[in-house]
Amino acid sequence: MKLFVILTILYLIIGAFAGLPPTVPRCRRDHPNMSQCIVNAIEVLQPRFASGDLGGGWIVPKLEPFHIKELSYGDDGGLKVHLRGLNIYGTSKFKIDKLRANAQELKFDALVGLPTFEIHAKYRMEFNFLGARLKSNGDYFAEHTGAKLIMPLRGRRFVQNGIEKIRFDPIAIKFDRGTVTKLRISNLFGGNKALEEIVHSLIISNPDFVYKSVYPQLESELSKVFTDIANKIVETTTFDEMFPLQ
Repeated sequence: MKLFVILTILYLIIGAFAGLPPTVPRCRRDHPNMSQCIVNAIEVLQPRFASGDLGGGWIVPKLEPFHIKELSYGDDGGLKVHLRGLNIYGTSKFKIDKLRANAQELKFDALVGLPTFEIHAKYRMEFNFLGARLKSNGDYFAEHTGAKLIMPLRGRRFVQNGIEKIRFDPIAIKFDRGTVTKLRISNLFGGNKALEEIVHSLIISNPDFVYKSVYPQLESELSKVFTDIANKIVETTTFDEMFPLQ
């Protein structure tokens, strides 16, 4: 969950200099502060990423909501939660805390804060309680705050038909933990209040229970999607077009 800044970083760092509309600010290859130039450009474009419309007929995947087919967390011996049809809201409200950019070597490292994001999904749950295997399903809502995203982007330059081009390596995205501040799970074990309190306590009061399972799955989903986006953006352009000298 978090997708939010990765699109922005990729669209600007990778593709903002090659055939994008005039709404996209440009940074010269010899800019004295490339990192700040890119951060400034991202802030200019940020309002457009919710809808995915960058202007000039250039449409990209929208950030609101970010969709994930399914993920699971918990363990088979205790509480197991399976979520499907996840819609994640708030990803366009990211904040770039730090960015180091080396255009010449195609090395970009971003630390991104996500103040708040929400997960809306359908859930299926199983819970071992006093020897009984209880099952439940319904609507799932969780609010996460204070999450951080570490995103290293690395590229390789190669020559094809006499033209220098770029290919990006798989992006090893990493999440740093945030906090689950709100949780609503409908129809939880037929409205059993005692079981509801136990389940809510397990999820909210024990961050590792969620994050050790959820974040690696989110990292994997985002890595696949944005590595593919990065390479599709650069496949028809050149290094000089992306990072012009003037």
